[in-house]
Amino acid sequence: MRPLVLALLATAAVALAACGSSSSSSSTSSASSDPPARTSAPAAAKASTSAATSGTAQAGGACGAGAKAAPSKVPGAPLDTLLRVPAKARGHRAPLILALHFASGTGSQMEQATRYTPEARRAGFVVAYPTASANNFWSIDGDLDKLTKTLDAVERVACIDPSRVYVSGISNGGFMATVLICRMASRIAAAALFAPGIGGTGTCAPARPVSVLEVHGTSDPIVPYGGPSGEVPQFVAGWARRDGCSSRATSQRRTAVVTIFRWPGCRGGAQVEHLRLTGGKHIELLPQLRAAGIDPARTAWAFLRTHRLPAA
Repeated sequence: MRPLVLALLATAAVALAACGSSSSSSSTSSASSDPPARTSAPAAAKASTSAATSGTAQAGGACGAGAKAAPSKVPGAPLDTLLRVPAKARGHRAPLILALHFASGTGSQMEQATRYTPEARRAGFVVAYPTASANNFWSIDGDLDKLTKTLDAVERVACIDPSRVYVSGISNGGFMATVLICRMASRIAAAALFAPGIGGTGTCAPARPVSVLEVHGTSDPIVPYGGPSGEVPQFVAGWARRDGCSSRATSQRRTAVVTIFRWPGCRGGAQVEHLRLTGGKHIELLPQLRAAGIDPARTAWAFLRTHRLPAA
């Protein structure tokens, strides 16, 4: 990303955290239980068998009979990581969202901004909020290996379903989440990206089709929606091409300012979706979504929860 953009992202962090601290919330979904993740019956059986035999540390530790409650900080992780394991996610293998903060933010600020933790309590999934290692700014060289090892550490202390590990990120965290699905498609089942940085990810050749939800505002001054070449629409269309989806998206108007675009026919049951918020900005994106009747955490979870890694 360009130096000016990086500077703007860094100065925006405090304001973004403040935007996420409001206690009011709205939602477009009233479902009280989650449907099963997308997979065929044989694949589900194979995935279950694979999950049951993966990770001797999990089998004998976090998933064992009488396992202790997971700690609020992840021991042995190279990144300082908050861990939230609500009651509904205990005693069985639960899905995990790895939530990556914005530039110069922290895991704690990401928790406040996204409100993933209350949604995790409602729906029964685990959330890990790591903090980037250098100047609280995600980078490939500085953090990719550390994120991999942090995920390993999370799976040692919490009972995680390895076929349902997801990543979500905002801004610079969305950039890093994109890197993970480009390079770790064998471990990340799907991604939810909010106003992600879309440059500098390097070669992106995931080993399988990856489901992606991208959420962006048309008035974003930091990661412009249109730009000289329509950067955000091209970014999402690029994922549709990687996943072998149709080249033409369908659109559904949800509200006066919210439109959902979907690319049908993706390989391997993958989904590519784009939520466009007309007039939406960058720092203000999450509260603006809530004001428009869209709960960011619930919307992301509604997308992520239906996907799992294919059986090996």
